[in-house]
Amino acid sequence: MRTIITTISVIFFINLSIAQQEVPEWFTQNMEKSIGTWITNNDVYKNQNEPFDQYEMEWVWGVGKQSITGKLYGIIAGKRQGLFWEFRQYWDVKKHQAMVVQYGGDGTIGIGAMIMKKGQVFELTQAFVSTKGETTIHGHRSTFEKSKLITTSYNISEKGKWKKDRTYEWNNIQKP
Repeated sequence: MRTIITTISVIFFINLSIAQQEVPEWFTQNMEKSIGTWITNNDVYKNQNEPFDQYEMEWVWGVGKQSITGKLYGIIAGKRQGLFWEFRQYWDVKKHQAMVVQYGGDGTIGIGAMIMKKGQVFELTQAFVSTKGETTIHGHRSTFEKSKLITTSYNISEKGKWKKDRTYEWNNIQKP
């Protein structure tokens, strides 16, 4: 009986180790590069309904450095005006995919997979469900360029066509 329990334990830990080793290097590097506080200017998109001068994102390591968590704030005159989104980015071992889940201040939830495209471009496709139960699909393409993060958001039609929405250039002002 003791031999069976030992054998099962060894197999379990070997499978767990193999699963953990399947996390691709590009995803680990994406998480490492994301850590810190990022600021972007919103002058191009600022209007009466969107009065924010800047946006700020903070990314920190999750427990055991197996995921990262983030927050997005609006900034007016150098002061945070509220928490808009909370994020978690992690590797889904069962699906073999990088995943991002985000929670909006209004109750909207977005979830989707991230892949690495050519030229170190990270592509994220998410389904968002509003508190009214309405679903929309959005995409992001991002790349790290030296100490900057360039992000472009897209609206995705029911037919899968990507339509460019906004581009932001983020500066990492606080790297731990």
